[in-house]
Amino acid sequence: MSCPVRDSIREIDDNSWLIGDILLLSRRSLPVPEAPCPEATWTDATGSYYIVKAQHPLPLSRPLSDTSPFKKVYDAGDATAVWIFGDAVCKVKLIYDPDETREYDTLYALSKRPLSFMIPEIYYYTECDGRYYLFLRKMPGETLMEAWHKANEDIKQGYASQMVDICKELAIWQADRITGIDGRHLSDQYLVFRDSKDFSHETLKKNCEEVGMDCSTFHFYHCDLGPGNIFVDADAQRIVGVIDWETAGFVPKEWIRTKFCVSSGLNFDLEADEATKGEWRARVQGELEDHGYPQLAHERMAWSERNN
Repeated sequence: MSCPVRDSIREIDDNSWLIGDILLLSRRSLPVPEAPCPEATWTDATGSYYIVKAQHPLPLSRPLSDTSPFKKVYDAGDATAVWIFGDAVCKVKLIYDPDETREYDTLYALSKRPLSFMIPEIYYYTECDGRYYLFLRKMPGETLMEAWHKANEDIKQGYASQMVDICKELAIWQADRITGIDGRHLSDQYLVFRDSKDFSHETLKKNCEEVGMDCSTFHFYHCDLGPGNIFVDADAQRIVGVIDWETAGFVPKEWIRTKFCVSSGLNFDLEADEATKGEWRARVQGELEDHGYPQLAHERMAWSERNN
């Protein structure tokens, strides 16, 4: 039986870890020694790492200690967990829809395109027992969540303007179906009824048409552009990269702005009033309006109330 997602990483010793009972991650001094059939290798300031398939019987392991280099930075209801170690990131996620586009495939496709911003570099990816394991290079800079309180009004609005430029850059990429980047399902929960797991093009198109969206052409969009997924260089006052591409795909043009209007998931995670929490998405949707992006927030909320 698979362990809980949040407990996917266990330590063997100070330099070796068992990942989900399927992978062995080791750290060594420079350079990486010869390893039996390594699945992946990389080097950063903390050492050289390599991944091999775990062999049975599994080595003895224990929960991560307080001194472990692995620091859990995200834990979403034991469905997704993210750790940072050195200059790398490990993400483990349950696969609820076998037909959904994988984040790995989105990142791989985007890596082939000339972008004005950074996306995470892939170190390694695998799937096993209904979950995936994704190792990435950590994004430089700090999250917008961390940088926001240090920014003045002009800088804040500058970040919002840059975000719109990124949305416009992605939206140039078009398709004739509401899907992920590879034609599989786009799992945006805001486009289906509550608790629905039907993310097929036919269902998403029907729902969007009921809201009143134009479904003649669809534009590529990162559907989770909250402040925790945006990295900035605070000194240069610019967005340097975007992470967390698991919910990205082709959507109606109206959805690009509407998502900022209706999704509290794009708020700041702060102990504050609603206006302060929603300041980021309010600024971005206002900038999108200035660039001719329509929104159907009231229509989408009315549709949701009718169907939920």
